[in-house]
Amino acid sequence: MSKSFSLEDAILTIDGIEITGYENAQDSISIAPAGDDGGITYGINGQGVFVHSSNRGATVTIKTLQHSEINETLNRLRNQQINNPTKATAKLITYKDMRNGDEFLLSGCWFSTPPTISRGTSHNGMTWTFVATKAEINIKGGL
Repeated sequence: MSKSFSLEDAILTIDGIEITGYENAQDSISIAPAGDDGGITYGINGQGVFVHSSNRGATVTIKTLQHSEINETLNRLRNQQINNPTKATAKLITYKDMRNGDEFLLSGCWFSTPPTISRGTSHNGMTWTFVATKAEINIKGGL
């Protein structure tokens, strides 16, 4: 049985604002764990102990088209964070794949890396980067 996916069936929000205008890329939305789930500490006798990590963080990147209207909103949110850090609040990012059922809940999110802005002879995308203190990922089997 073949499976299918379309970004048109996916809903990504930041504090309830739906993100649209994605760049046509295989990684328009990317979530990378901030570290490993744990590691083994070995003793001199060759035995080891697995130590669980309490790190549940992630780096989230969202790629949008250069002239997508959502860039104005993301730029405003980022400016609020960097221009008034004492009043800035962490963001909540949610993702739902309406076709296949995958869900991501990313809490404690902050803009981390400013987007590079390019202009030239071809269309450029913008990459918005966030860090999350907690990533909860629920992957389903798909249709």
